[in-house]
Amino acid sequence: MLDLSKEFSLSGFLEETEEDGTALYVMDFPDDVYITVTDDNGRTPVRAKQNLVLACYDGDGRYLWGSEFKTFMELQKLCQSNPAGSPELLQAFKDASKTLKETE
Repeated sequence: MLDLSKEFSLSGFLEETEEDGTALYVMDFPDDVYITVTDDNGRTPVRAKQNLVLACYDGDGRYLWGSEFKTFMELQKLCQSNPAGSPELLQAFKDASKTLKETE
Protein backbone atom coordinates (compact mmCIF):
# COMPACT_ATOMS: atom_id res chain seq x y z
CA MET A 1 0.00 0.00 0.00
CA LEU A 2 1.28 3.46 -0.92
CA ASP A 3 2.21 5.93 1.79
CA LEU A 4 0.31 8.85 0.24
CA SER A 5 1.96 11.45 2.44
CA LYS A 6 5.37 10.36 1.17
CA GLU A 7 4.16 10.04 -2.44
CA PHE A 8 2.64 13.53 -2.43
CA SER A 9 5.92 14.88 -1.06
CA LEU A 10 7.91 13.10 -3.79
CA SER A 11 5.55 14.65 -6.36
CA GLY A 12 6.34 18.17 -5.12
CA PHE A 13 3.47 18.82 -2.71
CA LEU A 14 3.80 20.27 0.79
CA GLU A 15 1.57 18.99 3.57
CA GLU A 16 -0.28 21.71 5.48
CA THR A 17 -2.54 21.04 8.43
CA GLU A 18 -5.76 23.01 8.80
CA GLU A 19 -7.15 24.13 12.16
CA ASP A 20 -9.53 21.15 12.19
CA GLY A 21 -6.62 18.73 11.75
CA THR A 22 -7.26 18.04 8.06
CA ALA A 23 -4.03 17.69 6.10
CA LEU A 24 -4.08 19.38 2.71
CA TYR A 25 -1.53 18.73 0.03
CA VAL A 26 -0.52 22.07 -1.48
CA MET A 27 1.66 23.17 -4.39
CA ASP A 28 2.61 26.77 -5.16
CA PHE A 29 2.85 28.14 -8.70
CA PRO A 30 4.01 31.40 -10.31
CA ASP A 31 1.79 34.50 -10.13
CA ASP A 32 0.83 33.79 -6.50
CA VAL A 33 -1.40 30.83 -7.41
CA TYR A 34 -1.63 27.56 -5.48
CA ILE A 35 -3.57 24.32 -5.58
CA THR A 36 -4.83 22.08 -2.81
CA VAL A 37 -5.64 18.37 -3.04
CA THR A 38 -8.30 16.66 -0.95
CA ASP A 39 -10.58 13.67 -1.35
CA ASP A 40 -14.06 14.29 -2.73
CA ASN A 41 -15.34 14.97 0.80
CA GLY A 42 -12.79 17.74 1.45
CA ARG A 43 -10.70 15.51 3.69
CA THR A 44 -7.15 14.22 3.63
CA PRO A 45 -6.73 11.55 0.91
CA VAL A 46 -5.90 8.21 2.51
CA ARG A 47 -6.16 5.73 -0.37
CA ALA A 48 -4.44 5.79 -3.74
CA LYS A 49 -7.59 4.56 -5.48
CA GLN A 50 -10.04 7.25 -4.50
CA ASN A 51 -11.25 10.43 -6.15
CA LEU A 52 -8.99 13.41 -5.64
CA VAL A 53 -10.16 16.99 -5.99
CA LEU A 54 -7.75 19.77 -6.93
CA ALA A 55 -8.80 23.33 -6.22
CA CYS A 56 -6.83 26.29 -7.54
CA TYR A 57 -6.76 29.60 -5.64
CA ASP A 58 -5.16 32.99 -6.10
CA GLY A 59 -2.96 34.60 -3.45
CA ASP A 60 -6.02 36.12 -1.75
CA GLY A 61 -7.63 32.69 -1.37
CA ARG A 62 -10.22 33.18 -4.12
CA TYR A 63 -11.24 29.99 -5.90
CA LEU A 64 -10.21 29.98 -9.58
CA TRP A 65 -10.99 26.46 -10.86
CA GLY A 66 -11.02 22.81 -9.89
CA SER A 67 -10.16 19.47 -11.39
CA GLU A 68 -10.72 15.82 -10.47
CA PHE A 69 -8.61 12.69 -10.66
CA LYS A 70 -9.98 9.17 -10.17
CA THR A 71 -6.76 7.93 -8.54
CA PHE A 72 -3.51 9.22 -7.13
CA MET A 73 -1.68 7.46 -9.98
CA GLU A 74 -3.41 9.71 -12.56
CA LEU A 75 -2.24 12.79 -10.67
CA GLN A 76 1.23 11.30 -10.23
CA LYS A 77 1.65 10.80 -14.01
CA LEU A 78 1.15 14.52 -14.62
CA CYS A 79 3.59 15.35 -11.82
CA GLN A 80 6.22 13.08 -13.36
CA SER A 81 5.76 14.71 -16.78
CA ASN A 82 6.15 18.32 -15.63
CA PRO A 83 8.36 20.10 -13.07
CA ALA A 84 6.71 20.77 -9.69
CA GLY A 85 5.41 24.33 -9.46
CA SER A 86 5.79 24.95 -13.19
CA PRO A 87 3.23 26.76 -15.35
CA GLU A 88 3.13 23.61 -17.51
CA LEU A 89 2.07 21.46 -14.57
CA LEU A 90 -0.56 23.98 -13.53
CA GLN A 91 -2.01 23.93 -17.05
CA ALA A 92 -1.90 20.12 -17.14
CA PHE A 93 -3.84 20.00 -13.86
CA LYS A 94 -6.38 22.48 -15.22
CA ASP A 95 -6.82 20.52 -18.45
CA ALA A 96 -7.12 17.15 -16.67
CA SER A 97 -10.84 17.40 -15.97
CA LYS A 98 -13.67 19.53 -17.21
CA THR A 99 -16.04 18.55 -14.42
CA LEU A 100 -15.25 21.34 -11.98
CA LYS A 101 -13.81 24.05 -14.23
CA GLU A 102 -15.25 27.48 -14.44
CA THR A 103 -16.33 28.45 -17.91
CA GLU A 104 -13.69 30.68 -19.37
